[in-house]
Amino acid sequence: MALNIWRSFWDAFITNFGESQAQNDVKAFEEMPGPRPLPFIGNLWRYFPIIGNYSLERLHRTYQKFYEEFGPIVREKVFRDRTLVHVFHPDDMMTVYKADGNMPKRMSHRALERYRRERPHLYSGPGLFPSNDEEWYNFRHLFQNLLMNDESVDACSNALEDITDEMVAKISTELDENKEIDLTPLLFNWALECIGSITLNRRLGCLSTEGNKEAELLVKAANDTHTAIFLTEATPISYNASYKKLEEAQNLFSEVVSKYLDEVIEDIENGKNTDSLVAQMLKIEDASKKDVFTMILDMFMAGIDTTAFTLSFALYNLAKNKEVQQKLREELIELLPTKRDRFTGAFLRKYRYLRAVVKETLRVNPVAIGTGRILQEDLVLGNYCVPAQTMVILQHQAASLQEQFFPNAHQFDPDRWKRHEVTNNVSCPFGYGHRTCVGMKFAYRELYLALSKMVRSFDISYHYEDIDSVNRLINVPDKPLRLRLQPIIE
Repeated sequence: MALNIWRSFWDAFITNFGESQAQNDVKAFEEMPGPRPLPFIGNLWRYFPIIGNYSLERLHRTYQKFYEEFGPIVREKVFRDRTLVHVFHPDDMMTVYKADGNMPKRMSHRALERYRRERPHLYSGPGLFPSNDEEWYNFRHLFQNLLMNDESVDACSNALEDITDEMVAKISTELDENKEIDLTPLLFNWALECIGSITLNRRLGCLSTEGNKEAELLVKAANDTHTAIFLTEATPISYNASYKKLEEAQNLFSEVVSKYLDEVIEDIENGKNTDSLVAQMLKIEDASKKDVFTMILDMFMAGIDTTAFTLSFALYNLAKNKEVQQKLREELIELLPTKRDRFTGAFLRKYRYLRAVVKETLRVNPVAIGTGRILQEDLVLGNYCVPAQTMVILQHQAASLQEQFFPNAHQFDPDRWKRHEVTNNVSCPFGYGHRTCVGMKFAYRELYLALSKMVRSFDISYHYEDIDSVNRLINVPDKPLRLRLQPIIE
């Protein structure tokens, strides 16, 4: 009896002592390692050409330097009142995500927010990207169930497959005498045609043999929007050249989407296409026409260059890794023996290696460097106390290339996902938790269809300099995707 009491006392003492020691070991925010700031201008000067040692264009390399020099958590005072914390360890990332609650906060797309708030006659609010709190929650929940439903994706799949078949046929006619082509413009037009079909139930004609000036302008507008947002994120927003470029790009998007949406509404009123995705969006009881318009614009902005660039990197990785390409082709032939066989959602969900190829592409070449969060409470990260309202960047791209989380991290190896040689929650290309991308399932379907068709139709190779990425809010290939595509004859 006395022995049991003594053991209980000792266990309680050890537990309390350990907790007390852990609390005492937590370091102050100011002690967190990071580049030393200068008075007034902080570390902003480090990103200037010639005098700086960091690159805004190559942020993935900059943050890799952070990790190598300072470790798994880094404090960066950018200028005056802007301090960022960069997190590289998945345990700390999950601490941030678990503290999100139902309304994760971030600071992003501020120029887009200003543009939309100045036009309340068109937009119901700033949309998914810039908004926070109840405004974000209420808007997202209008459309979340519809857009993240497998049935919604399956309903669009036949049209997406037709578009992808058109792209492959167009590629076949445009190869040069060496069977080569710069695929980048075609992939943009394919992605734009896909998103137009998904959101507006319309074929925009982006892949027509005559060309399409409107499609060219929309692709340019998508690029200009991302570049302008990237250049206005770190500084106070003013009516400068970058903001003017964003304004011009968004004006074009608004004009074109408004035109097609009016046509769609007229069709629905006449009893046509009443089961389309946009018709389902318009039927949502609490969703206004402005809500639907805003969501469609968000999907256009998120679904053109992001999908096109991901497909570019996937094809590049397959071209550089012929054994992976051949293994994928064998899986495709096994499940659908001829090129004429149609895909279904059920079939696509059986393609384990295809899914692994896309996962591995998004690990090595993700859409963005990581995810941003504004802490809503004090958190202990990397054994430092980080105060509420701090902007935290979860560095998924840099972490995904660390050997401790992915053995042979720089090798393109889709089989690692089958062998489970991965660390959970390091690669999160579509975000995490309540702010996971609502268009994720549509993006995956487009990528699966396009990769399947390309690998079945062509032997893909690449014979030029290695392709890396530059940062324009999203990761962009730094060289043209000039592939050699040898047609496969059945």
